[in-house]
Amino acid sequence: MSLNSIMNIATSGMKTAQSQLRVTADNIANVDTPGYVRKVADQSAAVTNGYGSGVDITRVRLATDRFLQAAGLSAGADAARQGVRAELYGQIQSQFGDPSSDTNFFAQVDKLFANYAALAESPTSSAARQETVYKTQSMFNQAAGIAAQIQSARQEADSRLQSAVETINPLLEQIDKLNKTIAGGSVTNQDVTGAQNAQLGLINELSKYLDVKVEPRSNGGVTLRTNAGTTLVGEGHATVSYQAAG
Repeated sequence: MSLNSIMNIATSGMKTAQSQLRVTADNIANVDTPGYVRKVADQSAAVTNGYGSGVDITRVRLATDRFLQAAGLSAGADAARQGVRAELYGQIQSQFGDPSSDTNFFAQVDKLFANYAALAESPTSSAARQETVYKTQSMFNQAAGIAAQIQSARQEADSRLQSAVETINPLLEQIDKLNKTIAGGSVTNQDVTGAQNAQLGLINELSKYLDVKVEPRSNGGVTLRTNAGTTLVGEGHATVSYQAAG
């Protein structure tokens, strides 16, 4: 082996070690960065004419697990969905009162029926009739107030859905743009882990609004679909809309 070959091997080893150190430095610098995924530099032996000629970094990738990522996205979407549902249902439930209390709405209905039963036993009592009429009107007023609050909760849900749509569409657009950046960088063998990390952050944010499935693309980037199979990001991106019920 010539001295020149030995020097080339040594040089490739130093360059590879430098690249590994750079990846390690990035990982350490971002250890507390929310959503950051650790980088890994894959290396392999370089061979020329059947002889070893050093070592090369074949690619820099993110240390991700597809199945754990899918489980995390699904859990995040479910938690966000149930959180909003619990909040709105809680608002409605509060209008009916504590179920264990004898002052809640349904307890008041039971008392009103008891009033009617008592009135049936003394139908000539003017005071009993007046009290029953008063309590009946009060119950109707309370029911109307609850109906108004339920309608208000429905309008709030519609408003939240519209707001979610206004958040989702820019996220889809940004994920699609990063797809193009990642695909372009992959073709020229550039380190695209920064764009991939940014894209993962956007996908995690999107999962708060939609239950999405992530599929890696052969040319780099991802394809996003809903559970029903509708493509959100692939060759371009979809635009979602929401029409409130009448």
